[in-house]
This record gives sequence, structure tokens and C-alpha cells, in this order.
Amino acid sequence: MYRILKKQGVLPLVTQINIQTAEIILQSAADAGIKIIEFAARAEDAQEVFKQMIAFRKAKNLDLKLAVGSVLNIKDAQVYHQLGADCIVCPHIDLEIGNYCIKNNIYWIPGAATLNEILNANALGAEIVKLFPADKIGGPGYVKAITAPFPNLKLMPTGGVTLEENNLKSWFKAGVVCVGIGSNLFSKELLAQLNYEKSFEAFQDLIEVVKKTKNEDA
Repeated sequence: MYRILKKQGVLPLVTQINIQTAEIILQSAADAGIKIIEFAARAEDAQEVFKQMIAFRKAKNLDLKLAVGSVLNIKDAQVYHQLGADCIVCPHIDLEIGNYCIKNNIYWIPGAATLNEILNANALGAEIVKLFPADKIGGPGYVKAITAPFPNLKLMPTGGVTLEENNLKSWFKAGVVCVGIGSNLFSKELLAQLNYEKSFEAFQDLIEVVKKTKNEDA
């Protein structure tokens, strides 16, 4: 999973979508070359939508990993794992969730804000740690500061990441593995009128700008 995320450079996030929109996103993401996306389980019907997403992926034989985000407790982690999640993403560090994921060989990306939290997540078995909310705790400058004494940290900033080249370049220059991007990729307005063409174009543009900004700092 680490290799996929490092190569892709971005974890696109979608949330509060119906199954029709989810199918459009899954198909267009796979067609555009995206290898993993995150479905943030924030809506009341999130489990049912995700269940249908897994069924659609299987029916269409899509080469696409599905991460589930906004997982807040062990019960939900168990449910989404059993439904077919390839990865569990949390906004926080939960020892029960971490132990469950590691025991069941499911990739776990916990969220952290401070250096001690990040190191604690690593000690619990997390490889990549979600830096959240990245823009509110110091941005790329913060990443650069904490990776100076700990150059092997594998961070994924989420919050404040945009599609602007200067923004993305600043994160990759600071040394992050990948970035998480959600509403700046699919706004509520775009999701409300999303079709295959618009979704495919969004993913293509995302891949292009991430590749360009990563290569500039390679």
C-alpha cells in the first residue's frame, strides 16, 4: 500500500455520496489510472454505500484499492474491514483500531498533529501517518521542521491541500510521501451534477498536476 500511495502521490477523498455518484467516481478513477481512493464514512448510509461500492468494483473488475476514512472506533473498523476495505484511515490514534488492523493485515493510516503523536503512531505499527489538520498546525513549514530530526517520517498532510501547483509543490518539497485531498477535488457543487466525463477529467487533472509537482522536487 505504501508503494501505491508514494507512486500516486495523492489520496483522493470523497464523502457523502449516493451509490450512483460513487459508481461514476469508481469507474472514472480506475479509467484515469488512480489506484486508490478514500471514502470517508460520515453519512448515515455510509456502510450501505460502501457495500455497493465494493460490489461494483468486483462486478467491473476494477484495479482500485478502497480506503475508508473517518473511522472513529473499533466497531466501525471491523465492519468496514468485513465489507472489504483495503485500508482504514482515522483522524486520530486509536490503539484498538491499530491493533485490529495490524492483526488482520489491513493497512492503517491514523491521524496525528504533534511530533510525539506521529512517533507514537509509528510505534503502534503505522507506516504512513495522516497529518491533520495540516494547514492549521503549521503547513509545509511544520513538516520541514519535524522531519529535520526525523527524516524517515512518512507523512500524508490532509486539510488545506489544493490543486494549485505552488501549494502541492510546497508539500512535496517539505518531504511528504503523499497528500490527501477532498473538497478541493470534488466540491459539493460538482458532486451534485457529476457525470463520468467531469469525474474522469478531474482525476486526469489531479494525476497530471501531482506528477508535475512531484517531479519538480524529485
